[in-house]
Amino acid sequence: MSEEVYLAAGLRSPIGRFGGSLTPLRATEVATVVAKELFAQSGIKPEDIEMVVGGMVLQDMTESNPARIVSVGSGVAHSAPAFTLNMQCCSGMAALIQAAQAVELGKVDIALVVGAESMSSAPHMVPGSRWGHRLGHGEFVDTLKECTLAGSKMWDDPWYMIDVAENHAKVDGVSREEMDAYAIETHNRSLTAIKNGALKDEIVPITVPDGKGGTRIFDTDENPRANMTLESLGRLNPVTPGGVITAGNAASINDGSAVAIVCSKKGLAKLKADPLAKIVMPGTAMAGCDPHFMGYSCVEALNVALKNVGKTADDMDLIECNEGFAVQLVACRTMGGWDSNRLNVDGGSVGLGHPVGMSGLRIAIHLARALKERGGKIGAATIPAGSGLGTAILLETI
Repeated sequence: MSEEVYLAAGLRSPIGRFGGSLTPLRATEVATVVAKELFAQSGIKPEDIEMVVGGMVLQDMTESNPARIVSVGSGVAHSAPAFTLNMQCCSGMAALIQAAQAVELGKVDIALVVGAESMSSAPHMVPGSRWGHRLGHGEFVDTLKECTLAGSKMWDDPWYMIDVAENHAKVDGVSREEMDAYAIETHNRSLTAIKNGALKDEIVPITVPDGKGGTRIFDTDENPRANMTLESLGRLNPVTPGGVITAGNAASINDGSAVAIVCSKKGLAKLKADPLAKIVMPGTAMAGCDPHFMGYSCVEALNVALKNVGKTADDMDLIECNEGFAVQLVACRTMGGWDSNRLNVDGGSVGLGHPVGMSGLRIAIHLARALKERGGKIGAATIPAGSGLGTAILLETI
């Protein structure tokens, strides 16, 4: 018999800009701070954790298996297995789904989930250097830039994510003005949420270097920009000559980590407070689509999740959809028939930022909190990823 599964608790770091406040710290260092605070607030002790599942995209071997690093660093017993998956932007949510499935099957009662990324720390590499470059030049490869290819070069179709976004604009008929208008909306919603304290309870302050030999407390998302207008965005040059995608209507490059606890009904007994939400297990889904239309994957995944429980998007009190590009969100909003007034109500990744391995878990944690705050009963979180992958999860308030 399957177990009921709960999103017991979840916290995150503030999101840092590329080269910003979190740059001196590794993703695992930030995630470990968040995990320790999560244990302190939730009543769940590190020794209660039976499994750790992590999601991270820009991994390198100096942080081999980030989930295990956070596990050991936060005091989880060495006997608890830990693994890290990479489903590109879906990684954090995929980790949440994997942990939830382990609980549902009765394999564990309490699992820790990590979604982490430091895009500022993405390394460069020199392929072939191990055996020497006797003739010709060695290529100095930026793994961050390669990440935006999402592996497409390996199947001889080297489309960067900017190419995919331009393709969406063309095929879905989304104008520059529409995507710029949405970018302004999501930045403004993000700023309003920060001003009203809607994000405060989910954020763990992080101690960071102050650049003067001391430290300071970083506690507020630093990506959202104020005073954006259609005129100011309209003056930005497209990334691709002749295109419509600009730095103003695309998600930025960011750093941040989120951590959550997933448990069974038995595991709830160790919580100090009520769980954030119940995970609707038939309402979890993974999907794929044509990589040239990467954005559609989040709609496909959510539609599968909704179909599994006999519901539609109109039944959702709130929907969180990660924003890789404003054009992607606008296209998916139309394709999915999503109500703008219930979609990304406290801003999305174009405004708040998109640390790729963190984002899927972040939006699930925020969805649970936003549902409670607004008196909602059920909501959905979904995220698309480069190479045409999507995940979705439905949550119910308790």
